[in-house]
Amino acid sequence: MCRCSMGSGPLPYVLSELFPISFSPGGPQCVRSGNCIVNYLDRTFMYRYFIPGLMLMLTACAGNRTAQETAEVIRRGDTVIISNNSPILKQIEFTTVEPETWSAQFRTVGEVTPVAGKIAEISAPFSGRVEGCSVRLGQRVEEGTPVFALGSSDFYEAVRTYFSAKSNNELAARRYARQSGLSSNGVGAVRELEQARSEAYIAERELEQAAAVLRIFNADTASLRMGQPLTAVSPIAGEVLSCDMTIGSYVSEGEGPLAVVADLSKVWVRAFVKERYFGAVQEGDRAEVHIPSAPDMIYTGRIHYVGEMVDPDSRALEVIVECDNSARSLKLGMFCNVLFSGTPRESIILPATALMQESGSDFVYQRLGDGSLLRRRVVSETVGDGNVRILGGLDGGETVMTRGGIYLNM
Repeated sequence: MCRCSMGSGPLPYVLSELFPISFSPGGPQCVRSGNCIVNYLDRTFMYRYFIPGLMLMLTACAGNRTAQETAEVIRRGDTVIISNNSPILKQIEFTTVEPETWSAQFRTVGEVTPVAGKIAEISAPFSGRVEGCSVRLGQRVEEGTPVFALGSSDFYEAVRTYFSAKSNNELAARRYARQSGLSSNGVGAVRELEQARSEAYIAERELEQAAAVLRIFNADTASLRMGQPLTAVSPIAGEVLSCDMTIGSYVSEGEGPLAVVADLSKVWVRAFVKERYFGAVQEGDRAEVHIPSAPDMIYTGRIHYVGEMVDPDSRALEVIVECDNSARSLKLGMFCNVLFSGTPRESIILPATALMQESGSDFVYQRLGDGSLLRRRVVSETVGDGNVRILGGLDGGETVMTRGGIYLNM
């Protein structure tokens, strides 16, 4: 057996832990399969390389334990602890949330349009010649007011046929009534009664057919006069916005409106709201309209309609605001700025910087009594001006981080 002069102290102990070697007080004695440790590991390699490397490894492990114990941020599930000496503390802010009376406000661009059903385009119901014009631009008209007169050979023929059929129907009806009276008194012949009944039936069908032809011309049989042109009337009350016709000119059916009448006492402002503001608009909510030509004027309206379809290109939703326009300051086709103000409601409002996201879910950091932070999952919606409204997850009274949460998610 050989003796290895390694001495005593911690080194033999460390080596004994790393290798199956037994050391005796009188000098370490190798017992690994009866061979000297020199045969197991070269002594020069051990002292020059292995032992220094071993000490470096042990120092690094101790350093890692120290770093873990002094980490600036410690995470334990949904709980986060920030050390007292962490510079992150200078980057974060907190606030105590409480429900408050709030209404959403944001701006967008709109266009003035007529109210649906309050504008009428009056076109030629058939091809013919304009024989008269009864209105002028800007004139106030009532429902049924004559607008223009239109005539054509086909129309005059249809009118003649109608009056002829009407006359024949009246004559056949009187003849049938007379024969029925005679027959009931036993005077008239049965054959004459049946003939009168047949003639009355045929005359009535011919009148119905003639009236149907006139309906093609959009003519009112009650106001027809033999040899007179068709009189087109306004279907609504309003103002004449357009009167594009020349007496004596020939117009074609479907060529375009000869006159436009609209009621502009109220108008619609059509605006498109971005997707992030959908939750901030509801029918009946108040809105303000501002026009560039009168920046100091405010036109107040109410949301009349909130669309149900999102535009696939702009990702915006149509919202219609109905405004009073008795002063006629809002002109059709005019662009304007719309300030939406939602109905005041109790809400928890936080700056958008308080909201963190992970795996598609929103959460905030709540500060607990011991100074630690708790991740609270919330449901929210964007309401403009860099704020979000909390719909669920907070009740009020919690202290939450409003700035600096990004440093905890790095």
